Amino acid sequence: MARSNITQDEAFGIVPILPQTSAYLFLLIQHHAGHWGFPKGHADPGETALQAACREFVEETGISDYRVLEELSFVEHYTFSREGQRFEKTVVYFPAFVQSPTVHHQEAEIRAHAWVDYNAAIARLSFNGAKRILTDVHRYLVSHPDSL
Repeated sequence: MARSNITQDEAFGIVPILPQTSAYLFLLIQHHAGHWGFPKGHADPGETALQAACREFVEETGISDYRVLEELSFVEHYTFSREGQRFEKTVVYFPAFVQSPTVHHQEAEIRAHAWVDYNAAIARLSFNGAKRILTDVHRYLVSHPDSL
């Protein structure tokens, strides 16, 4: 039997939502590599998925006043290669409502950030997996207006 050269990787993130009168704004971050997505990162030893997502969110955005919809998560799977190594990555995202649009992004990891509406977010997100996550989150918000 051939030994697999695929490494499994897990990350956890937040889809930040800023409710507006007639719509929602979503926070996107641009990584130094150039792509746009949501705040996410790896768990520290002993952290749950939700704890890791929340810690990474605060570290990357400086936002500490938010409410996570803990009972709800959205999962993205994708593969990528780096330096000849293949990775299968799973990212679990939790939607969270924020109280203020003020962001102090982590300059070591993040080049830029933007609060944008759904259509602008879909246009700006770099990867189809992230677009699917946003579509699913948006569909949930529209069908559950009482989730605020």
